[in-house]
Amino acid sequence: MSGKLALGALTAPVPGLDQRPVGLNASGAAWIFTLVISIGFVAIAVWCLWFAVRRKDVLPLIMLGSGLLSVGLESIVDTLGNVWYANDNPWVVYTALGVPQPAFLILGYSLFWGGTVYVGSRFVLRGTSLWLIFATVFAMDLFVEYLGAPILHVGQYFGFSPYNLLGFPVWWAFVNGAVASVGVWLLIVLERRLRGWRRVALLVISPSAFAATHACCAWPVWVVLHADAPRWAGWIAGTTTIALAFGVVAFAAAMISDDLQRAIGYEPECAGSDTADRAVDRKMSKLTDVASSAVATTD
Repeated sequence: MSGKLALGALTAPVPGLDQRPVGLNASGAAWIFTLVISIGFVAIAVWCLWFAVRRKDVLPLIMLGSGLLSVGLESIVDTLGNVWYANDNPWVVYTALGVPQPAFLILGYSLFWGGTVYVGSRFVLRGTSLWLIFATVFAMDLFVEYLGAPILHVGQYFGFSPYNLLGFPVWWAFVNGAVASVGVWLLIVLERRLRGWRRVALLVISPSAFAATHACCAWPVWVVLHADAPRWAGWIAGTTTIALAFGVVAFAAAMISDDLQRAIGYEPECAGSDTADRAVDRKMSKLTDVASSAVATTD
């Protein structure tokens, strides 16, 4: 009997948008989630401002703005990925595609896809593996997602979704980690090529990384969630999405390594030492004034 039930669950069709939990109410603890995100945003914003003044470079602030621009894509991935936010969350700013968009999303996007991408790029330029950046963002995403949805109920991942563990489909965390990795890659490749007022063009980095990576990696799950497909197809789609996320990070890591070695003679194996940092700074300054500000020297 249990075997028949399991088979029935796997072959049952995946529900669509009619499963939206429009009556979802946020708990009073939703203010805690808003506070946590706000603290994280303020911390990264202060760091970026300090770094911008110290290095006399507006790039950190541009990246905060770039992350903010990405929030316009949230309602799209919410709709495709079956995500809903409570209407009574603190400070619902607007509703898009029928999905309420609370203030913590706006702050969170600037924090994750702006500030975190910028900080991650500084670490990669100092020799840190992009895979470590991916793992860090993956862990951060798990913390935020589990705190927000299953624990404080500010939102809900409704209906069936593959790899749903205790209320959060973890394939999202793999894709979000890949988003940050692609953002780091684009920033490292483009920042030294754009000087002066042209740096404003870097505002497109985070929206581009977010849109392209989600489309590249998450489409198998999106298709299954909005098709008359059996649930076993959802598990195949989820596995494919995770594999695509790893592939995207591997591609970005290879491109960063190739770009740095060609542009500045970067030596990954000796990165992290004082001598290596000074050597990187000297080589970067020979190329452009912009590049010399991209690598933070050891005090």
